[in-house]
Parts: sequence; C-alpha cells; structure tokens
Amino acid sequence: MNDEKNIYEFNGINTQILKTAFDSMRNHPERAKVTFSAKSEWNGGFSVTTTSKDFRMGGQNIERNTEYKMQYDYPNQFSGQGRGPTVCEACMGVLGACLTQTIAGHATSRGIKIDSIDINVEGDLDDLDMRGWTGISNDVRPGAQQLRVKMNIKSDTASKEQINELYEIGKRFSPAFDTLTNGTSVVLVNS
Repeated sequence: MNDEKNIYEFNGINTQILKTAFDSMRNHPERAKVTFSAKSEWNGGFSVTTTSKDFRMGGQNIERNTEYKMQYDYPNQFSGQGRGPTVCEACMGVLGACLTQTIAGHATSRGIKIDSIDINVEGDLDDLDMRGWTGISNDVRPGAQQLRVKMNIKSDTASKEQINELYEIGKRFSPAFDTLTNGTSVVLVNS
C-alpha cells in the first residue's frame, strides 16, 4: 500500500489528487470557491490563540480530523511573555509558506522536479514603527510599509528559464501575496 502511494507522489505532492482537484475546478468553477475561517481568543496579556478546522469548498462543508492551533505573543521586551511569534512574524511566515506552496503546486503540475525552496521574509523596525501601533504618533502607520522576500528555488533538473518562471508563478498566483499586495476589504462586525 505504501508503494501505491509513492507511485503518485512528485515533489512530495500526490499528483493524482492534485490533477483531480485542478480538473474539477476547470470543469466546475463553482467548486473552486473556498471559505476558510479562523477564531482568535485572548489568553490574557498579549497572548492570543488562533484555531482553524473545517472550511467550505464549492458550497460544501469540509470537515478536517484535526483542529490547528497557533499561539501569538509579544516578546518580553514588549511586555509579552514570549509564548509565540508576534503576529507580524506570523504574517511574514504565512507569506513565505504560501509562496512556497504555490510554487510547489505549480512545479508539480508542470512536471518540474524541485530539490528545495527557501524563502526568507523580513521587515525591519524602520518599516514597522511601533509608534503607530501604540498611538504615540498619528503620523506613523501601525503596519509594515515594506516586506522583503528572498526566494531561492533549487532543482538539479529544471532549466534556468523554468526556475525563473516559478518565481513569477509564486508572485502571480500566491493568495497571500495577492492579499498583501492588492489590498483586501476587511469588514469588522461587533457581536
């Protein structure tokens, strides 16, 4: 049974499932619409736990067996307890992860073998000025003004052109990259 699984694996991705998903979305565009959700709860201090589990795809509820938890906090230097990364670090991590998943998925669908993808995302305090978050200055935005992404894709078999195409695919098709660079409407509802 383990050998059967490996027959369909390429770049660590089950190609049979990926092809079925792509074909389904091509032939039935309504099935491509996905709604994810996350619930955040305050733990006291600056500590927050966010959970996610089920989602909707093509109008159907998809139940996962596992609930995923992420914990965020501020470092001790900002009066936190250091129980997890800051949300700014998590945002950068999400961007790197999404670019990686996008590149891996598209490389696999194109039959391009990838040996490694390393993505480093950084933003510094000149760009992320804490005076905006604290309200000390109304002249400073509370969010980062710039994130720098360094991508490194390695493949012993892909051409330089294929690797360059994968860099562009990451930028073009990553949902997180699109969300952060094109702006997304956020509606706050008090309950």
